[in-house]
Amino acid sequence: MCLGCTIFFGYDGLFFCPLKKGDATLVDDIARIKVGGKEKNFYSFASKYCSHHFPMEFPIYDSYVHKVLVYFRRVDGFASFEDADLKNYPKFKAVLIKFRSFYHLEQFDLKQLDQYLWQFGKAHFPKTYY
Repeated sequence: MCLGCTIFFGYDGLFFCPLKKGDATLVDDIARIKVGGKEKNFYSFASKYCSHHFPMEFPIYDSYVHKVLVYFRRVDGFASFEDADLKNYPKFKAVLIKFRSFYHLEQFDLKQLDQYLWQFGKAHFPKTYY
C-alpha cells in the first residue's frame, strides 16, 4: 500500500497510486490545500514530497530552478514556455526534459539534472535578504 496516496486520496493499493505511477499531475493535486478557509499552494513542498518517494520521476521545483530555466530560455531559446508554466507540474517536468535534450544531457537522470540546476541557480541567482 502507498501511504502517501492513502492519506491524500484514499487509494487502497499500489495499482491505483498516482505517486507510484509517476503521475505528474499529482504534484498540482496535493499542492493546493485549504488552510483557515483560504486556499494555499504548497507547490514546491508537493514536488519535494513526491521526489522524496520517487526521485527519478519527480524533479523538485524551487525558485532557483525556476530562475535557471527562465535564464536559459532567454539566452538559448531551448524551449518555448511562459514563466507561469513552471508552476504547472506536468509542464515544468516537460520543460526539464526539453532542457536535458537541448543540451544533450540525456546521460543524466531527472534527479541529477534537478540537483545541478539547483546548485547552478544558488550560485548564480542568490537570494538577497534585506
